[in-house]
Amino acid sequence: MTNKYYDSYIKRTFGEVPAKNKKNLVEAMKRYEDNHWWESTDSLTIGMYQLFEPTLMVPFDKFHEGLEKLLDRPVFTHELGINYEGLKEEAQLALRRLKTGIGTSDEQKAEAVRRSIQMLEDYCQRTGKKFLKVELPNEREQRDDKDVDTSGYDGWLNPNDRN
Repeated sequence: MTNKYYDSYIKRTFGEVPAKNKKNLVEAMKRYEDNHWWESTDSLTIGMYQLFEPTLMVPFDKFHEGLEKLLDRPVFTHELGINYEGLKEEAQLALRRLKTGIGTSDEQKAEAVRRSIQMLEDYCQRTGKKFLKVELPNEREQRDDKDVDTSGYDGWLNPNDRN
């Protein structure tokens, strides 16, 4: 590929970027030779490659979308800052599951979300940052057999009327 190709992609994707950033992007792109995964329309492909590539080569929202698809769960942005290596380990497991056709259970997804929130709370306690934690009632206990909310509590209009 020519530098003109790389320059065109960078300008089209990121607009004008500082020369140092542009140089880093071009060097990263050249390492992949003919594999232009950053141009893929498949978010799973983007998430899979970008997670293991230290240079951000796609817009962040595309990477985030692909990462969530790869891990098959919500990925909170704080995880990228305080658990990046853990996300890579989880992704390697997810890739093995994809290759063997084994999915991730709802329980595994819920546990990953709980761990993520606990990790953020622990980080905030260690660093003296404020952490707002909202305890929500168990929704299953407030829903009938047709999954209709029977609590009568809307959470917004009458927060003091809660039983």
